[in-house]
Amino acid sequence: MQAFYWDVPVDEANKNGSWWDHLREIAPELKDVGITSVWTPVPAKGNWGIVDSGYGIYDHFDLGNYFQKGTIETRYGSRKELEEMIAEMHRNNINVYSDVVLNHLYGGDENFEKNPVVTDYVKSGRKEAYPEEDIRWIDSVAYTKTHLYFPKHNGAGEPNYEWRYWNFHPSSENDSLTDFTDDVLRPRTKFFGNDLDTYSVEVQTRLCNWGKWLRNEIGFDGFRMDFVRGLQPEFVSRWIRGLPLLNGKQPFVVGEYWGSAKYIKEWVDSVAKGNANVHAFDFPLKFTLTEMCNNSGNDFDISRLNHAGMIRNNEGYALPPDNVVTFVDNHDTGKEHDKWITKDYAMAYAYILTHEGTPCIFYPHYFTVKQYDVNDHQQIVEAPTSLKDTISKLIEIRKKYIGGKTVVLTETGNPSPEKVTKNVYVARRQGTRSTSGAIIVLNNNDTDTLSINLSVNSQGFKDLSDTQLVDAFSPTNKVKVSKDGRVTFIVQPRGFSIWVKENEL
Repeated sequence: MQAFYWDVPVDEANKNGSWWDHLREIAPELKDVGITSVWTPVPAKGNWGIVDSGYGIYDHFDLGNYFQKGTIETRYGSRKELEEMIAEMHRNNINVYSDVVLNHLYGGDENFEKNPVVTDYVKSGRKEAYPEEDIRWIDSVAYTKTHLYFPKHNGAGEPNYEWRYWNFHPSSENDSLTDFTDDVLRPRTKFFGNDLDTYSVEVQTRLCNWGKWLRNEIGFDGFRMDFVRGLQPEFVSRWIRGLPLLNGKQPFVVGEYWGSAKYIKEWVDSVAKGNANVHAFDFPLKFTLTEMCNNSGNDFDISRLNHAGMIRNNEGYALPPDNVVTFVDNHDTGKEHDKWITKDYAMAYAYILTHEGTPCIFYPHYFTVKQYDVNDHQQIVEAPTSLKDTISKLIEIRKKYIGGKTVVLTETGNPSPEKVTKNVYVARRQGTRSTSGAIIVLNNNDTDTLSINLSVNSQGFKDLSDTQLVDAFSPTNKVKVSKDGRVTFIVQPRGFSIWVKENEL
């Protein structure tokens, strides 16, 4: 579960963050429903103090225990509360994966310093301009917010150093900025704050030491890496390889590469060349599911699901399921209304929780929290309260019945009538040692209950011929598979059903 969203509550007036306490309190509930890991927000102090979400990161080693930027606590609470939350999650057998920002650091007005590199860079008219709003000119000299200094740190493993202009791009007369116009890697793009020069040995060492410290001293089990398009894969590999092992293995790491399938695959493969294993968020699948849920069945051909996303990609860019995290929305898409799923959330969750990959549930969807567009608070979306029970049931089904490979039966099972496959999608997952798997049926038609007849057997899957299937959501609904392996499914409009063997229910 992504256990936060963009604007989690904070007591700004009293400089008090309570989110770590909240997560600690709900840990038993998450365990009971079957959540095995939570992705938590950036824990470090941000440039905007108590209201900073963490992505405006300022001091890596201040987790809400030093007074700076007008506050001791972060938006989420104190370091003590953070460590108590992690401990409670661990008591409930839940791993905690922290968000980390390695691309940039922000500074405020108190962080201005003379920057001879930027002075020469601007005056020479280099191609990619340094943002003028980030410069203060005094006597024809550029001052930038790149002198970051902190209170004396006295905790275990906490260094005492400053950041200076030569730690950020452009860091020397031979360094240049690049634009940000497409899906490719941009390690020298000043898109957020001060862009860290991650080609610098000093910068790499500091960031790697932060990762080790978060594992060893704070107790995080893994990480979500923000904006990996801003980092060269060789550095990402080094950062991951340097993490202390967890139960003898590399900790879980997932990267946010917001782009097309081609570039996501290239990034995962490039990191692997450096002997590090990384997951990637399945952005192509997210936006396909958004289209399915938000659009009419007349406007979305559901057969597009046959090869949607990174795992089922058939254009040469597929990734193994063990390298993919699937999701419906996250904190970034949740703050921009043009990216929201606005209806039929259950169809999207029915897909990710029955298909391959590591599914990630979005906190506001599960706990029915209103989402506001960050730039227009008149734009509001809220998932239905019924979604919580639906997701909980889907998790139960996934754990009990599902494992292994997927076959899309509307593609391979000789469906009849074939025209129905524009609105009906049927897939089968392999099972566990004790189960025969499950069959998921989706119907995105707006008004019509539809039926489809097809073969449910496939090579590598248990034979379901002459067996009785039952809908795991509505056990009174039953269908009989014929001796030749065919069956007819009937599914409600804008709905889904999940079928398992009756004697395995």
